[in-house]
Amino acid sequence: MLLKLNQILFLGFLCAVVMHVSCSAKKPITSSYAPFRLESLNNDSLLLTPPIPEGHANNAAIKMTLIGNTTPPSVTNCFAERGPFRLEQGRNDPHSIQITLPAPETWLTDLEGSAEPRASEDIEALYAILADLDQLQQEGCFGETNSSIRDFILQSLPMTPNESLFNTYGYLEGRTSMDLKPGMRLKIERAYFRPAKAGNEEHDAKTFLGVSTMYLDVEVAGNSKIRFRRVGSIRYSPASLAHRVQEENRDLGLILIPRQLHYRLLFYTYLVPKKHTRFPAIIGAGNASQLDELDRELRAQSDESCKNVATARRVTCVEFDGSVAVSALIKVELNGKPRFLEWGAKIKDVLSKSSEVEALKTLRFQRRFMNSYYDVRFDPEDSNVLSLALVGGDRLTWSKSSSAPQ
Repeated sequence: MLLKLNQILFLGFLCAVVMHVSCSAKKPITSSYAPFRLESLNNDSLLLTPPIPEGHANNAAIKMTLIGNTTPPSVTNCFAERGPFRLEQGRNDPHSIQITLPAPETWLTDLEGSAEPRASEDIEALYAILADLDQLQQEGCFGETNSSIRDFILQSLPMTPNESLFNTYGYLEGRTSMDLKPGMRLKIERAYFRPAKAGNEEHDAKTFLGVSTMYLDVEVAGNSKIRFRRVGSIRYSPASLAHRVQEENRDLGLILIPRQLHYRLLFYTYLVPKKHTRFPAIIGAGNASQLDELDRELRAQSDESCKNVATARRVTCVEFDGSVAVSALIKVELNGKPRFLEWGAKIKDVLSKSSEVEALKTLRFQRRFMNSYYDVRFDPEDSNVLSLALVGGDRLTWSKSSSAPQ
C-alpha cells in the first residue's frame, strides 16, 4: 500500500500542469494549452502564446498559474510586483505560482513604442521582476520545478511577428545580446590581411588575404550547464590561407571556458560611439539576471570593455578581437529536413517569393512551448505571417512546388 502511495505521489510530481488543469499520467500536458495564434490587433499583428486562452480579452491582464514544484518551497508568502508584472506564491496551493502579465494590447503598445519613456519603463519592469525572481528563488521561494519559471514567463509573452525572437532568446531590437540555447551553432569568421605599406589603408581589398570559418555547437553538459564543441575542421577561403595564418586557434579556447547555466552572445552595437571599439563577446553566469545587469551596464558605459566589467561582476566574458564576425545559427525543420539558418531568418526567407501566396495556403507551422510542440495558427491571407522570425526547433511543411531554392 505504501509503495502504491509513493508511486501516485511520484506521478503527481512529474505532471507539471498550468492554467488550473488536472493532470493525467496518460495524457500529455499539451492538451491543456491553446495553440499559438497570430491575430490582428490595433492594425498590427500579435503572436499569442499557448498559455493565453482562446478568446482572452485583449484589454485584460494575462493571469496564469504554474504548478509542478518537485520540492516544496522553504519560504512562503513570496511576492514581487513591477509595473504590470506580478509574481506570488499560490494562496491555496504552496506548490503553485501565480503570474500576471500585461494585457496584450498594453504590451503591444510597449513593443511598438519601446523608445518612449512609458513603454521603456514597462520593458525594464520585466527585467526587474526577473531579477526579483532570481533573488526570491535564492531565498527559498517557489521551490524547485521541472521547468524554468523565467523561461515560462518569457515564452508566455505575446510578441509581434518580427520580435518573436524575444520569447526564446531574449533579443529585442535596440538591445545588444541574445541568449545561447542548446541546439544553436556559433559561426566565427575571421578576415586576414597582409601588412599595409606606409601611407595605405591597413585593411582594404589590396591587402586582403582571405577568410577562415569555424563552427561550434552549443550543448548541454552535466548539471544542465552549457558547453561549446567544435564542429568539423576550420575552413579557409582560399584553401592556401591555411598555411599562412594560425591566429584562428585562439578561438578554440572557447571550448575550454567554465561551463555555466547561462551564456549570451554580445553583439557589436550602434550604441557604441565610433571613437570606441567593442568586440563581439560571449558572456556567461550562474543566473540570467547577472547577464541582464552586465548587458545594461555595458550599454550605459560604452567606453568600458566587456572583460573589465565582467571581472568586476565575477561573470565570464570571452571577447573576439580583430577582424572577426560572430553569429548564431538556429536549427529548424523544413519539409522534414533539418537545416541551420542564420538567426533572425523569417518565414519569407524560406519560401519562394514567386510562390508565397500558394505556399501559405499549404503551410503548416509548429513551434515549441516549454519543450512541447503546438501548432501555430494564422490567416493565410495575412501577409504579416511572412515576417514571423523563426526560432530553433520550428517545424514548417508546405507544398514542395513552393520551396525556395536550397
